[in-house]
Amino acid sequence: MLKEESLYFVKVREVYKKDIFICKIDMSAFNIALLMKEKNVSGVVVSDNNMPVGMVTDRDLRNKVLAEGLDPSRVYLSSIMGTPLITVKEDDFLSEAVYKMMKNHVHRLAVVEESGKLLGVITDTDIIRFQTDIALYFMKDLESADTMDDLKTINNNMLKYITNLFNAQIKPRDLIRLISYLNDLIISKVIRLLFEHEMPVFSKKFAFLVLGSEGRMEQTLKTDQDNAIVYIDEIQEKELKMLENFSVKLIDSLVDIGFPSCPGGIMAKNVLWRRSLSDWSETVKGWVSEPTPENILNYSMFSDLRTVYGDINLEKRLKERVLNVIKQNHVFLAHMANNILRFKPPLNFLGGFKVEKKGEHVGKLDIKMTGIFPLTEGIKILALEAGIMDGGTSDKINKLMGKNIVPDDELHEVEASLDFFIYTRLKSQIKRASMDLEPTNYIDPMQLSEVEREKLKVGFSMVKTFQNFLAERYKVSFIAG
Repeated sequence: MLKEESLYFVKVREVYKKDIFICKIDMSAFNIALLMKEKNVSGVVVSDNNMPVGMVTDRDLRNKVLAEGLDPSRVYLSSIMGTPLITVKEDDFLSEAVYKMMKNHVHRLAVVEESGKLLGVITDTDIIRFQTDIALYFMKDLESADTMDDLKTINNNMLKYITNLFNAQIKPRDLIRLISYLNDLIISKVIRLLFEHEMPVFSKKFAFLVLGSEGRMEQTLKTDQDNAIVYIDEIQEKELKMLENFSVKLIDSLVDIGFPSCPGGIMAKNVLWRRSLSDWSETVKGWVSEPTPENILNYSMFSDLRTVYGDINLEKRLKERVLNVIKQNHVFLAHMANNILRFKPPLNFLGGFKVEKKGEHVGKLDIKMTGIFPLTEGIKILALEAGIMDGGTSDKINKLMGKNIVPDDELHEVEASLDFFIYTRLKSQIKRASMDLEPTNYIDPMQLSEVEREKLKVGFSMVKTFQNFLAERYKVSFIAG
């Protein structure tokens, strides 16, 4: 059992330093070195027009000034500071801070308000002093890994780690977010091990994207890879060949260390899922103009895109185009809603569960396709209508509150049902994995407690109510059949 002070219970506000030192962007490296020595600090925040814009550390002074033989009095912070500034909010959990440090290879983060106003700084030392949580050591092991075999071992150990956290009653929503954090870190580490020398410059010309549940940071155990690549329109032929080699080697390496291959081929190694920004724009337009089941699936999965490595500006530009396409064709949302109606809640007219009658899943029901999928997809449709693409389902629900698109009380019910479905699936998957069985999305209702079965029925009833709401809102009767 984990201690109460776990990284997943404690917020940044309880740890970070408020007595910080700020310097202006036009200060010289010589003067900042004197200030850092006087204050006995190893890093300071750089501001421009009273807003934090970067960070300068003693490492920057060593590597970017002294090692280059430059005159510190003639070098200004604007040319050596680390930018963009990596930030967290006061109410973020420490796990979020650790993740951002590891992902961006930094040891300190600026703590800011929603407006961007600087509140303080948090360092990895602050976290270690506060808590020797196993999560920090897990991530440190990942950072120090230097072979694919090391990463395979770490990935295999993840199940035990996740099981310990689940048994410690960490909220499933936080737990699946952590799984995505760790997967992101593993993918980034694979890229650095394979392409450490080529990537620093080339990474500005493309973005490696994860899609679907991984893009929403809602993965559970051992879900298939769903990813893609977007690259700049001006890419050169030799760079395109390099990108092809990169994608094939990356995906094959991920499969080797334990990330299952996508049966449908939705992976960046396949040329259909590796395109320029303009080509992706035309592809998305094509999907929306012809709402076949395959195109609906592709658009839905792609609209959850998120950058794990590369230029995040490409992600932002691509999201703008994905949203613009749907704004010009709202009828596609109706087709997406109609698609959701195919996944009926597994309740019979007597209020009992409809389970599989034969096959390997006899006596069980698919909680993903009958519960989780209709809710996450329904919220996604409503969010797209509102111009929202970023974040997971819970984030989208919060952003939809108060917009009068769907009643707030119904949004709360959707969120509660979704949380229980996720908990139930994760519990079942962990149990199967502990028995050396492959985790699946099927659960046996009779293995649940009576209270859990009643909660499951309430959740499926909520799914039906939500589907009816979507059918009415998007007038699917006009396109059905």
